[in-house]
Amino acid sequence: MREVPLQTGRIAPWRGAVQWLATLLMLGLPFIRPGGESLLRLDAGTRTLLFFGAKLRIEEFYLFLIVVLILVFAFLFVTMLFGRVWCGWLCPQTTLGDLADWIERHTRNLPTPLRAGLRHLLYLALSALVGANLVWYFIAPPEFLARLLAGQLGAVAGISLAVTALVVYLDLALVRRRFCKSVCPYGRIQLMTMERGTLTLEFDPELKGVCLRCGACVRACPTGIDIRDGLQIECINCGRCLDACRDVFAKRGTGGLIHYTFGPRGADGSRPVNRKAFLLGGVLLLLVGLLVFGVTTRREATLKVQRAESGEVKRLPDGSLVNFYSAFLENRGGAEHSFSLETAPLAGYRVELVGPVRGITLEPNANRKIGFALKLNPAPPPGTLVELRLVSEGNVVAASPLPVALQ
Repeated sequence: MREVPLQTGRIAPWRGAVQWLATLLMLGLPFIRPGGESLLRLDAGTRTLLFFGAKLRIEEFYLFLIVVLILVFAFLFVTMLFGRVWCGWLCPQTTLGDLADWIERHTRNLPTPLRAGLRHLLYLALSALVGANLVWYFIAPPEFLARLLAGQLGAVAGISLAVTALVVYLDLALVRRRFCKSVCPYGRIQLMTMERGTLTLEFDPELKGVCLRCGACVRACPTGIDIRDGLQIECINCGRCLDACRDVFAKRGTGGLIHYTFGPRGADGSRPVNRKAFLLGGVLLLLVGLLVFGVTTRREATLKVQRAESGEVKRLPDGSLVNFYSAFLENRGGAEHSFSLETAPLAGYRVELVGPVRGITLEPNANRKIGFALKLNPAPPPGTLVELRLVSEGNVVAASPLPVALQ
């Protein structure tokens, strides 16, 4: 039996700091508004994802796909490398359970009716905040508050707020850690993705003879397991048992018997390499690079053109040919822009656009349909294409070919 290591530092302050940081980040992201837009929000009205300064329209499906793949691979990477550290240190469910425990500890000395009433009032307040926070990722907080005070929040947002608040309230009042033990699928997924080098929280098997059988680790565990029985699906890697054991052994001048480990230590003192996690990390970096490239090289404006619904073609007495079109313009930038429609020169022909094709002002993330006519003199031969250009501040920002119909 080897000597007990002297590790007496508590990790609870670090875990609490991480939980508070994650919570404040989740609550505060919708309020961070560089350029007047939320840092992260899905605008359902315009079908646009506001993503850290970029605006991704639903039409840009390939970018949405990359974002989804990044989330999936990040989930797998964190799980394979750090196991259920997400559950114990970052998961909102764990944070809410810790807040509920804190409320119970600080109200236990109050008279029973007052204690029960205050607890449920605080549960309701927390539930309302969580529900509102969810809606803020779809409706900007200033707009949300204005619509809420005016009673014009809308059916979808109102139902989402009410249902989320109700579910969270029931969770705080009745469920809490039971969810982690019996319902949450994350622990089951972890067992399928774990490697020998995955970070786990374990009781040192070589020090079983030193254990005092005091039960402090079991009492500290939020899911009620005994870490001495080995790895269990209910363990959320929160480290409360580690702190409890260290507190007991600190009085004896030694360290605790429980620790975090990236797999068992080999004879040479090395740890197993989590090859799958490193592979996933490489794929994750590649996807992030693709997303950055796609966002930085995307056009700030788009132009799409189609023949007018009537499909009418006119021939004028001077020999000119007139086609009618509809142009769809979109400003994907973060500022208002003024656009114009122009045509590229066509040798041997006089090309003219007729309609509201000058001084087209679009707000950020706005789009507009423009009807116009294309006039060519003389009439061109079959198969002629005219390049239509979208111009802003003297620069061509988008272009589209116009097939000319003769009849």
